[in-house]
Amino acid sequence: MIRCAGSFLAILLSANSAFAACPGPERVDIYPTGDLLPENLLRIYAYYPRPMMVDQGLNHVRLLDEAGTPISDVFLVNRENLWSPNRQRLTMILDPGRVKTGLKAHDRLGRALVVGRTYTVEVPGAALDADGCPLGADTSHRFTVEPADTTPPDPARWTLNMPKSGSTQSLIVDLGSAHDHLSLAFRLRVLGPDGTALPGSIALGENEASWQFTPRTPWVLARHEIAIEDSLEELAGNRPVGLFDRPFCTVEESWKNRFPFVPEP
Repeated sequence: MIRCAGSFLAILLSANSAFAACPGPERVDIYPTGDLLPENLLRIYAYYPRPMMVDQGLNHVRLLDEAGTPISDVFLVNRENLWSPNRQRLTMILDPGRVKTGLKAHDRLGRALVVGRTYTVEVPGAALDADGCPLGADTSHRFTVEPADTTPPDPARWTLNMPKSGSTQSLIVDLGSAHDHLSLAFRLRVLGPDGTALPGSIALGENEASWQFTPRTPWVLARHEIAIEDSLEELAGNRPVGLFDRPFCTVEESWKNRFPFVPEP
């Protein structure tokens, strides 16, 4: 009996020690960050402060209606492939079958988001990380739905806040509308006078509607370009070459995938 008691006590102390080792309460970053999001929103992202249990996934992210009731059949269910390799970013895709018009799911259920209504994305603090520790703090993002975005990104309408040559001031690009933040991180780059990508850092403005590039070395007084990939997306998945809702209906082929500029003297 003494040995049993001792073993039980050792297990109990071990469990308490593991619990005590858990980090303090930490919140989650949710994208997009805007308070107004389109009816045909395609993705919601959650960035966790530490690696999470992969098999929990959508069990710990909920979309609530105005009454605080969870909405079902909203997200595409794919437990593992929607996690980043480090298990700290979860991509939640709103069921494309409901987003796209003309499909059975859309005709039967309609879009999950209704124009004029307010919703909340909620990540409870009970979500467990890879070590079994809870986040400890609830995170939520509240937004109101505006009409569907049916306009592709148009780089020709962008406006640039020019940096001065000889400085490392930031180049700021006003995109005119909110874009997918991951797309902005990977689908744009600045090319120097020799056509090679300039090293530097990027930042996103309010509601992911502007893009900022800060070079590592001073600007030179010469022609530069912003290189734009065809796969650059807005919040509804629209690209410069076509709309997500109508992938076979492309926009004019005349759009330019290079945006030239010259820093100020």
